[in-house]
Amino acid sequence: MKDRQTIIYIMSNERSGSTLIENILSKSPQIVSVGETYLLGGYIHKVGPGFTWDWNCSCGNSLMECDFWNKIYRHLNISDPREIKNTKIIYPKRKDKDYQKSKNEEVVSLMNQIYEAVFENTNCSIVVDSSKKAFHGTSLYQNSPYNFKFIYLRRDLRAVTFSKQKWRKRYGAKDISLFKLLIANYLQRLWCKFMLRKVDKKDVFYLNYEDFFENPQQILDDMSKFFGFDHYKMPKFMELVDDHTIAGTPNRFEKRKIKYDAGWLSTAKKRPLINALGVILNKIG
Repeated sequence: MKDRQTIIYIMSNERSGSTLIENILSKSPQIVSVGETYLLGGYIHKVGPGFTWDWNCSCGNSLMECDFWNKIYRHLNISDPREIKNTKIIYPKRKDKDYQKSKNEEVVSLMNQIYEAVFENTNCSIVVDSSKKAFHGTSLYQNSPYNFKFIYLRRDLRAVTFSKQKWRKRYGAKDISLFKLLIANYLQRLWCKFMLRKVDKKDVFYLNYEDFFENPQQILDDMSKFFGFDHYKMPKFMELVDDHTIAGTPNRFEKRKIKYDAGWLSTAKKRPLINALGVILNKIG
């Protein structure tokens, strides 16, 4: 049975459109999206990313009060969600390698139980996890009883960089130069590509964010064939309808028309050196 149930894991840089893609996929009656599950522990304990919306589920309730997530906890035989602490699979460093491996095994087991609970409590055969993190995703893939597949989502590194800088300024994060942000985003992309070497190519759907907007219906049809869900019409708007996702882009609570935002191009023209370097890194990475 489990081999007929599919996990779609979105791997990407941050600010690459993963929230949009998962929202579009969630419009299929066969698919449920749970957002960035690696942040579940942090959202329950209200630590780490998520402070902007008080670490709430996309339904507006806390992860302690959300009806959907409470069904998941009950399936796990957990009476108090705060029993869930760590939900991140972290690359083990040499000094604490054995300890971290043990912790990672615990998280892998927990995540597989969470996926099982989601399948049991929905009528869906496909779960979308938009956690993005490369090592986290490949670790789950290597230890999954499910039909585990990836969307490897790429976006122009310049767009990612300018979007991330805008986000950091808006939410008071530490100021980092555009050059450092661009290089960090490039290295993160290389890390994704490296980790995907551990994945069978037949299990990866390669998606370029810019290409998606050239013909979104065609790309959606291609994904339906690849992942095995029925064809449906491309939605016109990004909106939360009975969703219970963890994290995502800050503007996901607004109903917005789905269209390509090319605003970053005017910013790039004002920064010719960053723009030129971004073009080069896009080509080689």
